[in-house]
Amino acid sequence: MKKIFLLVCFCMGMAFSQQSQLPFVIGGTLDLATGVMNDNAASSGIVRITPFAGAWIQGLGYLRVGYGMFDFTSKADGGEKYSVKHRDLSVLLGISLGPGPYLQGSYTRAKNLSAIGDVSWHEWGIGIGTTFPLSPMAALVTELEYRWVLSHYDPFVQEKISGTRLQLNLGFVVYVY
Repeated sequence: MKKIFLLVCFCMGMAFSQQSQLPFVIGGTLDLATGVMNDNAASSGIVRITPFAGAWIQGLGYLRVGYGMFDFTSKADGGEKYSVKHRDLSVLLGISLGPGPYLQGSYTRAKNLSAIGDVSWHEWGIGIGTTFPLSPMAALVTELEYRWVLSHYDPFVQEKISGTRLQLNLGFVVYVY
């Protein structure tokens, strides 16, 4: 479903864009990381896929708001399986450093919801990124970010989680009318 939504957003953005880059954007990022993951494991992998919308003025900066969601199944200590719904709301603010690169700050409120207990936490990040134009209406996005996962108790792994990770966000942005 998420793939279809991203594809429809991309196609609609391309279809209704004008030649000039207007500030309203839609897009999505694939967030890859190494360090403390959602389950307190120190590993590398995909953290989330985040579709977003916002305003992006080339040469000045941007404000993006993204909402990611996915479901997964895990095992409790007793061996029984349970379903977990992951949700996160992200806000990113970027300031242009010139024609290409930008400095960004991010905040994410993440939640894991399950029948055995719910957990929510905050993440803060700072990083640098750039865009690679594909056309006057679309670009690829590459961002490298250092993230702080604030301390919280996770009933799924029955321990307190906190730490940091290095995160690489790869995605696209489409300027829409």
